[in-house]
Amino acid sequence: MCGIAGYIGFDINKGNHFVRRADTLLIHRGPDDSGIYTDEHVALLHRRLSILDLSPSGHQPMTSSCGRYTIVFNGEIYNHLELRKQYLSNHSFRGHSDTETIIELFRLKQEQMLYDMVGMWGIIIWDRERRAAFVSRDRYGQKPVYVRRDGNDWYIASEMKPLLKDDAPNVADATAVVEYLALGNYGHLGTHSFFRDIAHFPQGHYAWISPGQESLNTVEYWKLPEIQRRNQKPFDEQAKKELHDSIMEGTLSQTLADVPIGITLSGGIDSSIIAGILARHCTREVHVFTAQARGSKFDESRYVDAVIAMNKNGNFKVHRKDLEELSLKDNLQHYIDIQEEPFGDPSIMAHGFLMGMAADAGIKVILNGQGADELFFGYNNMAQAILLQQLRTLRFHRVNDNLMKMNLGRAYLLRTLLKTLSPSTEQRMRRKSRIERRTFLTPELRAKADDELTGHYNYAKPYDVWCESIYGVHLPHLVQYDDRNGMSRSIEGRMPFLDHRIAELVATIRPNEFLMNGKRKYLLREACREFLPDEVYNRTDKIGFYTPLIDALYRDEKWALEMLAACTFTTPEARDKMVSGLKSRKLNVPAALLIWRSISVSVWMNTFNVRLV
Repeated sequence: MCGIAGYIGFDINKGNHFVRRADTLLIHRGPDDSGIYTDEHVALLHRRLSILDLSPSGHQPMTSSCGRYTIVFNGEIYNHLELRKQYLSNHSFRGHSDTETIIELFRLKQEQMLYDMVGMWGIIIWDRERRAAFVSRDRYGQKPVYVRRDGNDWYIASEMKPLLKDDAPNVADATAVVEYLALGNYGHLGTHSFFRDIAHFPQGHYAWISPGQESLNTVEYWKLPEIQRRNQKPFDEQAKKELHDSIMEGTLSQTLADVPIGITLSGGIDSSIIAGILARHCTREVHVFTAQARGSKFDESRYVDAVIAMNKNGNFKVHRKDLEELSLKDNLQHYIDIQEEPFGDPSIMAHGFLMGMAADAGIKVILNGQGADELFFGYNNMAQAILLQQLRTLRFHRVNDNLMKMNLGRAYLLRTLLKTLSPSTEQRMRRKSRIERRTFLTPELRAKADDELTGHYNYAKPYDVWCESIYGVHLPHLVQYDDRNGMSRSIEGRMPFLDHRIAELVATIRPNEFLMNGKRKYLLREACREFLPDEVYNRTDKIGFYTPLIDALYRDEKWALEMLAACTFTTPEARDKMVSGLKSRKLNVPAALLIWRSISVSVWMNTFNVRLV
């Protein structure tokens, strides 16, 4: 896990200036070592966080044995030792880093190597003969790669700060800001970031970039597999075993490290499974980090305690934090600076607290349960897609049983029925609601939003809902905040559920099987039943790292009122309503989140010298 930056263009002086500036700005991503490579049309930077092969033989930029290719790499390839045996058994390696495996594999296979790699990555490889850079990002976009084109020059970096202007205002992407303020959605607009001139390199793609090239022509090498219904199979004992073994392999492979490891544990299904696997099958010491709002109705401590009690090996060392300590006034500015964009709610700050605890404990690698909700249809809106399939296949008893046990209320039932009987009507209503929720913003800002960038998926097709979650409204911002919070403390975050082989297996199972007895992620619970205490297995609620936002706003009321006064992108009427709700102490969750998002955008604009229109 590291930080990388690259310049491709005709002015090497610009390139040198860029990477040397990036070297300073990305030091937190790689405090252990740094290196710069320059050629006539390229400058590459690498900041190293040593995880595998802590010796100098893992130094980057690294040049291939043939001398033609030079790489800077951020990430981990969990099967790199297997790839050495399969393709490079006759090669004499200098060390045992995965970087050396990649560059020698690229020498043999070029972009075809991507199909064999299991892991996460952001890669730039300079080809001296071709005079072009090969750029790639992992299948889910766990590792960030940002791109900015300026005239004939291309700039690439692991974070946006090196790509931002330091001598003039930066311009916001109006659609991203409007969508975030109105809906809380972010990271769902494909290559669009919150900054107009900075693009995400798309996950699951690669590209060649040459000096003076006018556009980024990316090639998709992986996407979520779509299996025709007639070829999908039931979730029988064989499928259960295959899924169990796949999750086991994905988790244990990600313990590969030459440094201490830890996990975050919320008490939910997903992180509990990771903890359960490590409790049974990992012989090394594992540090466990958890944060709870003690004494609140959202306190999950009893679930955490039940998971820890299952660890008979005694290899867990537990660290706890009380979320009642959360202060927006003291912490929001810091985390906006880390994330480089506004974010959804204070739970991301809670995650940041855990990373601080891990850093204090000397941990460099943290595993977590992110990605399971997205893969196994764990959110309420995704569960609706499964209910639709059950209705369409006349499984009325199963639908009724699920709805009763999920206890999500009458509105959820009516929305599900509407999606079944008249999906086009439901889509129109969703689109109309989306626009209406923008009315608290100024007309000037609303007019700048491009509605062509926002998709409205058809819930009658589970695959579309799956794609929306993985590529749109859920996973992109999860992998971003995990990367930023971890790397701000020089910690590598790993997500075992995002082993792509798990998705390729899940895609083969009939959608009807994902929701049973009111239990979301039924496949996951059943396949990993042995790793879960009964209290966790039987949960039907979903909390995560809950953070008491309303209480935090009341605690920091004076500061919050001052920040709201600076939110000139909202109408005066909307601003007065937010102020009144805060002063009267009558906030509900939607009203509190609206205040949170408004303040977050204001802080972000001040932090990065941003203008909206």
